[in-house]
Amino acid sequence: MKRILITHPIAHNTILKLGLTEKEISRSSINKEEIFLYIPDIGYNQIPKKSMDLDKLLYYLETFQPDILMVGSNAVPAIAITSWRKAVGKNKNLLIIRRGVDTRAIDIKAAQQHNVLVSNLPGINSPYVAQHMIKYLDIKNAKINSKIAIIGTGNIGKEIAIQSIEYGLSPHLFSPSLQDRNKRLSTLTARGINTEKVICAPSIKEVIQDATYVAIAIPWLNNSGLTNAGIIEEKHINNLGLNAKIVSASVPLIFSMQALTMMNNLAEEKKIFVRIDTSQSRAEEVREKYIHLDISHNQAFAASECQIALDEAMLDKVRTFT
Repeated sequence: MKRILITHPIAHNTILKLGLTEKEISRSSINKEEIFLYIPDIGYNQIPKKSMDLDKLLYYLETFQPDILMVGSNAVPAIAITSWRKAVGKNKNLLIIRRGVDTRAIDIKAAQQHNVLVSNLPGINSPYVAQHMIKYLDIKNAKINSKIAIIGTGNIGKEIAIQSIEYGLSPHLFSPSLQDRNKRLSTLTARGINTEKVICAPSIKEVIQDATYVAIAIPWLNNSGLTNAGIIEEKHINNLGLNAKIVSASVPLIFSMQALTMMNNLAEEKKIFVRIDTSQSRAEEVREKYIHLDISHNQAFAASECQIALDEAMLDKVRTFT
């Protein structure tokens, strides 16, 4: 029998489908092949290094001994992975599923050392995140040919680029994947972006220059495994168009401290609007210091349709894992 420990809140419809309850801890077995243990408060409350939540995670990894651990943005440190492997033995196949994309809170190195697979759900929440960003950018009310800078043209950025074209804006794109001129057209075409309606910029400086709207959706780690910390600097913010709107689905610290301070000051003066939606722990890192920025956590994919889609993708991985 496959044992699945779910440590992050899931959609109400999924709870009913699996025969679970909304309680702090519930257990169900809807068939002879699967048994679920649902402890959502581990993920809901956990901030990395908060020992009480880590103790609870350790306890259930050791006593329930799951085959599969499903997490949200809650941390899975090396000690949890080591204890889990020790409890179940060296021969059992183990899997961690990140109900989302960002796996930074999982100790990947420890997982590899203990032969624990780590998987995520890329692309599932992207359309919902893009719609959230478009809502706050309010591009449907933008003037024709207004410049929108789109930093990151993955699953989220491409949706924003496509809709920006539909609304008559002038999308300027910056992404490492678009820097190779020989591959640029094929990359844009593969992503469904009209190549004749966008301009690809060679740098953040050029993409953001005089932009009225800025959409940011880049990962914390680049293709070389280095962080994107501080890549958007004070000088870039200083070159924005008047009354600019910035909406980001990236970790706040992709902005330098100086850039965050400048945006906070400009937002206080109503000269700029900045919306950052990120994980709870990342939001708490900056929210108190930059009080004039609109910083939220996990709102971009809060729609019930998105939550159900994530759960369905998660369950698909559960049922194909052996």
